[in-house]
Amino acid sequence: MRSTVNEDGEASGTVYGWTGVQKTDDGQTIEKKRIINKREYNSLFNNRDKSRHIVRQKRISFLWNIQSFTIHEYQEPVSDICILHAQVQSTLGSEGVHDLDVSIPPFLEVDKLLGDSEEDKKHYGAYHISLRD
Repeated sequence: MRSTVNEDGEASGTVYGWTGVQKTDDGQTIEKKRIINKREYNSLFNNRDKSRHIVRQKRISFLWNIQSFTIHEYQEPVSDICILHAQVQSTLGSEGVHDLDVSIPPFLEVDKLLGDSEEDKKHYGAYHISLRD
């Protein structure tokens, strides 16, 4: 469930989403996302995996220096993790596709750059954060 907040801090709407994750035979992860209605959300919520915590996070999205950023501030079951996700344009050169370097806004502090390692996924991924002890 995602609620939109306007500039005055007032809720201006709610969107319900579903993400399905599938692993392929060659080890790739494919995510399928779609918008669902409130009835379908409630049905999925009632049939959720109760062996996991519900992960709640606040997201702040913004554009800076022709780059798209989203700050993911975890609220439950942990509240000490905040992740900056940057999306930058890729260029196609003679040697293939290259991502442009990310220019971190000067008003943000970044403690650690995260990659796609199992260690980073274990400490910062919602899938692992949702595990109950």
